[in-house]
Amino acid sequence: MKGFNTRSIHEGEEEKVKDAVTMPIFQTSNFLADDAKYASERSETFYTRVGNPTIGVLERKLASLFAGTGGVFFSSGMGAITTIFHSFLKHGDNIVVSKNVYGGTQNLLRELPDEGVEVRRFDQSDYGSITGLLDGRTKIVYVESMVNPNLILTDIEAVKAKISPSDALLVVDNTFLSPYNFRPLEFGADIDVQSLTKYINGHSDVVAGFAGFKDPEVESKVRRKMVQFGTNGAPFDAFLVNRGVKTLGPRMEIHNRNALAVANYLKDKPEVLRVSYPGLGHVPSCYENCPGFGGVVYFEMRDRETAKRFMRSCSIFQEATSLAGVESLVTVPSLTSHASLKESELAEVGISPGGVRLSAGIEDIQDLIEDIKWAIKECVR
Repeated sequence: MKGFNTRSIHEGEEEKVKDAVTMPIFQTSNFLADDAKYASERSETFYTRVGNPTIGVLERKLASLFAGTGGVFFSSGMGAITTIFHSFLKHGDNIVVSKNVYGGTQNLLRELPDEGVEVRRFDQSDYGSITGLLDGRTKIVYVESMVNPNLILTDIEAVKAKISPSDALLVVDNTFLSPYNFRPLEFGADIDVQSLTKYINGHSDVVAGFAGFKDPEVESKVRRKMVQFGTNGAPFDAFLVNRGVKTLGPRMEIHNRNALAVANYLKDKPEVLRVSYPGLGHVPSCYENCPGFGGVVYFEMRDRETAKRFMRSCSIFQEATSLAGVESLVTVPSLTSHASLKESELAEVGISPGGVRLSAGIEDIQDLIEDIKWAIKECVR
């Protein structure tokens, strides 16, 4: 198999269109039809909700980078998660999920009981508790490889070992690590779902999602539901993501390096109560060969007002709710990604009101450190 960076550029683009070096945008809703296309479930030249050549190239490329047999492109990460859940969960079923997941996913999970689906939660500090939550109606076990925002790593192999006697699918949101740093399908996951808005596109100009699969039958089931729901991504967005992913490897090297330097700087500051970044300490064995842990660093200040002053004293780190673009961003999760959680719920998942999430971009590290140094000085006056 060719290397990651080579595949990120060339995979899926072996057949050139009109001798174009890069894949063009097929910005069309439909194509000329025939009997073969009517009979196909996934023709790329029939109707764009079903398939599109620009989307097909991206799906094949990302499936390879995810270490999967195939994949489906979605209009957003939440569109992907919603479609996956509704592909396998029906009235009377249950889903087992770690307590600490992204706020948008939490909102979706709150809706599932209205559809007759029970949500069962486990604490990541006790993987043994998963066994007692499983039964014949458990269809999905859902975790994040790296938890947003406090960056706890989930031991994917340990979770898989607990659920392997059952038929439940292990679905892993790997957005915070990207396929460059970690590939859950290599460690037992059945589905790797990610927001392409983040590292893979990397330029803060696309909202999109993707799911990679090991089993073609599982992929087909999700693809059919995507077509039914209309959660497909658009050709122009696929073109932009295909362009962005070609530089994923070099960008991740800088994200990894910058975030580690930022974490090391923050951990020695008396104004900072706690720093969370996996590169600072021991990690589960499935992560030991990761080239890095991405650009996000989480740390805590004494209270929310201090955290807000820090955030608004930054100049290079811009206040915005997303992450993983080439530009550095800063946010207070209790005000943004986890704003829907009550104070008690924030405490339960280990998020402090004074918590700050930095997304280190690919700027020069000395400039990022100076920006943080100035913001700390300003916020404690």
